[in-house]
Amino acid sequence: MLKRKLGLAVAAILCVGLMTSCININDNRSGGDNEVVNGIDYKDYSGGSYSIKVKNDSTKNVVCFQNTPRESNLISGVKAGAQVGLKKNSLFSATHDFILFVVTEEDYLKNKNNLQALDNNPFATIYAYYNAESAAVESNMVYHISKFMGGESYIIIDNMEKYNVELRENGLYGESIAFAGAGTVNTKINMLEGSYTIFPVFRKYSSRAKEIITTFPKYTVEGEDYPVVVSFSLNSSDSVQRFNVSTWFENMDATEAATAAYVSIHNGNAGTGVSLYEGGTADATETSTGGKFINTSKTLVFEVPMQSLGDNRYSKKATVTNWQIGIPASGSKRAKLSTIEVEAGKMYYIEVAGNNYADLTAVWKMNDDGTPFAEDTGFEDEESTIFR
Repeated sequence: MLKRKLGLAVAAILCVGLMTSCININDNRSGGDNEVVNGIDYKDYSGGSYSIKVKNDSTKNVVCFQNTPRESNLISGVKAGAQVGLKKNSLFSATHDFILFVVTEEDYLKNKNNLQALDNNPFATIYAYYNAESAAVESNMVYHISKFMGGESYIIIDNMEKYNVELRENGLYGESIAFAGAGTVNTKINMLEGSYTIFPVFRKYSSRAKEIITTFPKYTVEGEDYPVVVSFSLNSSDSVQRFNVSTWFENMDATEAATAAYVSIHNGNAGTGVSLYEGGTADATETSTGGKFINTSKTLVFEVPMQSLGDNRYSKKATVTNWQIGIPASGSKRAKLSTIEVEAGKMYYIEVAGNNYADLTAVWKMNDDGTPFAEDTGFEDEESTIFR
């Protein structure tokens, strides 16, 4: 009888152990926000130490790499519909721009021992930037994996130009649906069936401005500038579209044009770092690289986008109004800047002075005739930093 009782007790313990093991396995496979699933880290690192924030608007779980799909370039994963801060590992020790190379969980697991097979077949590609100087400050910048990704149809991009090209849906400032680095061919992006109107833009990091610069191919008709626009449809009978970036220049006699003006803010205040606030908001304005705090003796460059005029035309000038320089706690102590008009492709300058936030001043650099001082950016002459 004693042996039987002991046997039942051992069996019960084993059963509990097995049940606990099964529960752990099932939890791991279903995957919560902070779990590793099939060896893929889906944890949300935002709120702590993370590299960049990514929102997955697609219906697929994805795995993210830096530049190319290699185990040494693996960052972490994002579940369908989720927004997370990706893992900050040894790939993010210094400031740099890169291609966020995204593959589906299914493709990753299928090709885990031969990841180079995915070199020309990403689920999505996104031009991204890691700012080590602003890493300690929680950024509002979020990179989106497009809702148009997936499906059996696809586009192919050949880009032998010196520019990194990004394809945007329905406007120069529309949703990014694809990216191809300078000097690359056969970049294949799977997309859902449907009709698309895309605007190609060129993206490059300016080492001089420490800002990501956006320009676009444009052509001129009767004195009006128009961006290059490409419309197409993907369906079961016409499931592939191929684009050669060079033909956008050759066929349309297009040239490169700026989409924005730029403002360089130098903090000469001896006592405090400062931020830019637009419209008196509580949240500081960010640069395209995630910077928003200007330490003493440092400079940040901010982008002023041009507005749409309709009919695929964009303004060449914009009004900068109600800009303030200060710190979050300073409230009315923020320095208010005068209203000026800025022109696309030009750089304007703000000088901050004082000994602390209480005597903070900020003024535009002006010409002798009272007009804002501006100079050509020259960004168009800088070479791409991706794959060059």
